[in-house]
Amino acid sequence: MKFKIRKVTLQDIKEVYNLLAANRPYVGLNSRYTYLLLAKDFSDTCLIAEYDKKVIAFSSGYIPPARRDTFFSWEIVVHKDYRGNGLQLSLIRQHIKMTGAKFFEGTVNPSNEFCKDNLEKLAKSLGSKLRKRILFSKEDFENDGHEEEVLYRIGPINFP
Repeated sequence: MKFKIRKVTLQDIKEVYNLLAANRPYVGLNSRYTYLLLAKDFSDTCLIAEYDKKVIAFSSGYIPPARRDTFFSWEIVVHKDYRGNGLQLSLIRQHIKMTGAKFFEGTVNPSNEFCKDNLEKLAKSLGSKLRKRILFSKEDFENDGHEEEVLYRIGPINFP
């Protein structure tokens, strides 16, 4: 399959929101306002993937002000019908390339084996170190059923 990856636009948000809603609980769902702001103010670090002119994946992130050499991946969702095609890794690689990041960070729930495996593959393919630590505990979420969030930090990255 040939996917087109590009920066998100405001016009994409209706499809992005529907994609996120359709793929719960695989991914959390924030307010539509959040995604509109991401498209408006963070379009340089948020991507979509299209197949046959349909939004099939969304990836958002940002450069933390205190770590300008780092791309932080906030959320990635791939439509269930298109998983297993390397799209998550393609989106992450595109983020690293377009931002010139020397480090990649993202959080993963302990039950998300697929994402954990992908980030381990990414670190290995980049020849970079992978460090893990708990960023937010279950208690930080006031025991509302949310799993802990484990921070994966990959780098330094020497992207070809």
